[in-house]
Amino acid sequence: MTAFEIADGIQNIGFLTYIRESGYTYPVIMASHLASIAVFGGLILMTDLRLLGLAMTSSSVTDVVKQLRRWKQIGFVIMVTCGLLLGTSEADKYYNNPYFLFKMFLLLMVGVHAIAFHKSVYGNTEAIDRAPQIPPVAKTAAVLSLVIWIGIASAGRWIAYYEQPREGKKTVAVLTTGDASGNHAR
Repeated sequence: MTAFEIADGIQNIGFLTYIRESGYTYPVIMASHLASIAVFGGLILMTDLRLLGLAMTSSSVTDVVKQLRRWKQIGFVIMVTCGLLLGTSEADKYYNNPYFLFKMFLLLMVGVHAIAFHKSVYGNTEAIDRAPQIPPVAKTAAVLSLVIWIGIASAGRWIAYYEQPREGKKTVAVLTTGDASGNHAR
């Protein structure tokens, strides 16, 4: 069984076919996915900027991390659930899309990041608050988090612009600058 056959089999499960073919369900799930990315991403940004000492400096790191944790967890669950529904409903488009695969790799890196920095940063915020300045490990965690999440958002956006090469034909990429009427910039 090939990867395409597996992807095709997954996307043809009844409710996934319904999602893909629905005029309302797919767009609602996509809008929910994008809205949860915006909210979740904003919460991640706030946490990371606090760890970098660039925002919310009147609040302790402990307060920021604890107050946003539940909301980030909820946003993450909604984001991943909607993403799974979208991805599996069109699995044949995604299974070999390099941007989708890169996004999945970066999501794996989110887990690695969480494991690597849980004990020293996210589970140790009181020590960070007591330190005379924010420790380099906390700043490193924040920068890596920002890089990973910006990469995920970027790869997610690029997924839509990838076109599968046609078998037996050589594809040539042509970059033009022009408007819809065919007028090219000079």
